[in-house]
Amino acid sequence: MKNTKLLLKNVFTIILFVIGLVVATSINSTSVKAESTSITLPSGYTAKRIAQVDNNKISAKNKKALINASVKGVKENQFVGDDADKNVMVDVTKLSSSQKLEINRFALRLINSARSQLNKKPWVLNKSAMDFADKVAKQYHDNGRSVWDSDHYVAGITRAAVASGLKNAGQVYEDESGLPITSEFSGSTRSMYALKRQVYFNIKQMLFGGYYGTESQADNTAYYTEWEHAGDLLGCRSLKGYDAPTKYFGMSFSDLPNDHSKISVHFMGVAKRYIKNTKKFNIHANL
Repeated sequence: MKNTKLLLKNVFTIILFVIGLVVATSINSTSVKAESTSITLPSGYTAKRIAQVDNNKISAKNKKALINASVKGVKENQFVGDDADKNVMVDVTKLSSSQKLEINRFALRLINSARSQLNKKPWVLNKSAMDFADKVAKQYHDNGRSVWDSDHYVAGITRAAVASGLKNAGQVYEDESGLPITSEFSGSTRSMYALKRQVYFNIKQMLFGGYYGTESQADNTAYYTEWEHAGDLLGCRSLKGYDAPTKYFGMSFSDLPNDHSKISVHFMGVAKRYIKNTKKFNIHANL
């Protein structure tokens, strides 16, 4: 994750945001009350294989097994929402405090559901981490930067980190994605139902090979190219057990000053070893 944009490592993963994410608008809106709160990791999707592929130590046989498991993950995990959310319109860059808390909790439930299946400790939703995410989003917006750039906005992340009481450690904090560009809603406004559907799809993409195709293309194994996001979100990047056992989590959104339809999603994870000032970053402000 350090000084690299995980989903923008090559031309294929760039397409993930420009083309692939638009498919989220085609996901069926099932008329039910209980929303999706978990993502299931298929058989063959293992912590060992994630670490191996992220360190270029994976055999062709295991790589094929991981890709096949990721295909299953994309196909079998489908968003189910709460119909009541269809009537709640939100501006993702101007969420109320309660709306921020709701979408952060939704995203973290999905991440932790996957972590638990690998016997990993849950990440912790934290007010200081959410504030850090908001600062990162503001840096992106104010400087006209987004997920559509070739790399993370490290200078902005660093400024936000230092202001939040964290170490100047470069790009060790962010997993970044992008909401689908869709004609269904205008600019940064959409229903809470649509926002949850899109965040669900973003997390599914990051877990399952940086998938960048449409729902109908899920069987095309060429669309699964990276598991570095998965390695970070699941704590499976190191072959030597150096991954942080847990992190403080916060998520925020930013648009571009001249294009409100391009929404970057900033998933911020803060390991305890990167906290410098506990008066600024309150490790007890868990939500």
